[in-house]
Amino acid sequence: MYNSYYRPSHTNIVLKLILINFVVFVIELLTPNGYMIYYFGLIPRLVIGKYYYWQVFTYMFLHGGWMHIFFNMFALYIFGIEVEHYWGGKKFLEYYLICGVGAGIISLLTYYNSPIPIIGASGAIYGVVLAYGLLFPERYLYLYFFIPIKAKYLVIMFILFEFFAGISGGGDHIAHFAHLGGLLTGFIYLKWPLIKSKLHIRKSVIGGNRNKWRDNYNEYDSEVDIILKKASKYGVDSLTPDEIETLRKARNK
Repeated sequence: MYNSYYRPSHTNIVLKLILINFVVFVIELLTPNGYMIYYFGLIPRLVIGKYYYWQVFTYMFLHGGWMHIFFNMFALYIFGIEVEHYWGGKKFLEYYLICGVGAGIISLLTYYNSPIPIIGASGAIYGVVLAYGLLFPERYLYLYFFIPIKAKYLVIMFILFEFFAGISGGGDHIAHFAHLGGLLTGFIYLKWPLIKSKLHIRKSVIGGNRNKWRDNYNEYDSEVDIILKKASKYGVDSLTPDEIETLRKARNK
């Protein structure tokens, strides 16, 4: 009835990340109270006041307890292994770290004068969840282990929950803006080719080069050919309403 799960056997990066997180957590337990969190957790006041810039990276490998690290690593395993299998280990690791750092930077900007440390891999993992929802939108997951829901709807639920929880300031000691930061960073990363092409096109139009697309083609190319080549290179979203209308008329003919 529902889409079956596929669990690839080769998930080297995900498993290594899980191992690293558990090793760091054990080191946390063995070091003097608060030492690791003070120097390697994300404390906005220290990053800005004492230039502890490395904290926007190191914070994602620290956790506040066994339940915290267990659920984070469980989510990383559930969502990460298929994304890694689809992308390959190198791209997955790059994406994971970028989402984690992006979440840290957004948290820093949001809580810029806070002395309260932010720790955990949740920001990076929320980015992975977003990628899973975009790559496998029709895949069924089981909310609370028995309620089937498509991945795309689960991602929307996460976004809405984190947004309203973040702006409400419910005092639950959860860095909701870090989660939103991971989602936003992941979205920009995944959509960057499209965003870049639109910015390039807008720049060309503002600069008065509306006919720039014709410069690369000779006089024998038809209007339709030019539009199709533009769509092929920059995507259908790059076409203007007039160009779309031209294609529609050509199709009708």
